[in-house]
Amino acid sequence: RAFAAVSAGGKSIEPYGIVKVTTADGDTLYEHERARSTQLVPEYVAAGITDLLQTAVSTGTGRAAQIGRPVAGKTGTTSSNKDGYFVGFSSGITTGVWMGRDDNKAVSGLQGGRAPAQAFAAYMRYAVKDRPVEKFNTELKLPEWQLEPDDEFYFGDPDDYYYIDEQGNLIEPGQGGEPGQRPEGVQGEGDVLDRPRNRPPQGTSGDNGQAASDDFLDRATGGGQQRPTPQPPRPVPTRIPTQAPGQ
Repeated sequence: RAFAAVSAGGKSIEPYGIVKVTTADGDTLYEHERARSTQLVPEYVAAGITDLLQTAVSTGTGRAAQIGRPVAGKTGTTSSNKDGYFVGFSSGITTGVWMGRDDNKAVSGLQGGRAPAQAFAAYMRYAVKDRPVEKFNTELKLPEWQLEPDDEFYFGDPDDYYYIDEQGNLIEPGQGGEPGQRPEGVQGEGDVLDRPRNRPPQGTSGDNGQAASDDFLDRATGGGQQRPTPQPPRPVPTRIPTQAPGQ
C-alpha cells in the first residue's frame, strides 16, 4: 500500500479483490465502493520518492525489472538470503514479489534484483499491455513558502554580513538601504563574509577597519585573551631514610 500511495501522488490506496458481483440476469448484488482517499504526503515528496525508485530500476539493482516502459521499484534481500523481494509500480499497477522457503532456510544466490525482479517483469509485461504508457511525475515543485527570492538568498540583510575592502579591512555597513545593497565605500563586487548575529563593538568604522578586523579575529580565535604565565614545576621533596636507634 505504501508503494501504491507513492504511485498515486502521495494519496492513500485501499486494496480490494472484488469489483462487482452480478446475477446471471445482470442484477448487481455487490459493487465495491471507492474509498475516500487521504493525502498522506505532499505531491512533491511522492515525486522525489518516485524519482529515486525509477533510478533503482533504470541504473540500479532493479535493472531486471525493466519492461520497456517507466517502472519504479526497489529490491530487497535479507542478510541471510532467506528472503528476496521486489516491489514496484508502472502504469497504475503496483506489484510485489516475494521469494523464499516456507521453512525459513537460506536460499543460495537469492537476491531481490535477480529472480524476484525477473518475476515482476514477466508479470507486469502482461498486466500493463493494454494500459497506456504513463510517464512518472518526478518534478519537485516546492511550495512557495519553501522558496527564497534570489536577492535575499544570495545577499540577505546587510546587517548579517561583514564587508571588507580590497586590503581586507573591515567596513561597517552603510546606514539604511535595501536588503542586498552594499555599504558605502565598497568598490566593485567586494567580498562578503558571513557574520554572526551579534554586531562588532560600537565605534568601529572604516577609519579603524584594521583594528576592528584584528579584534574580530582575536575574538573568533581566542587570541585576544591573556594566557596565564607558565609556572615552573614544584620540586618533589626527597625522603632521606633515617636509621633507627640501636641499629
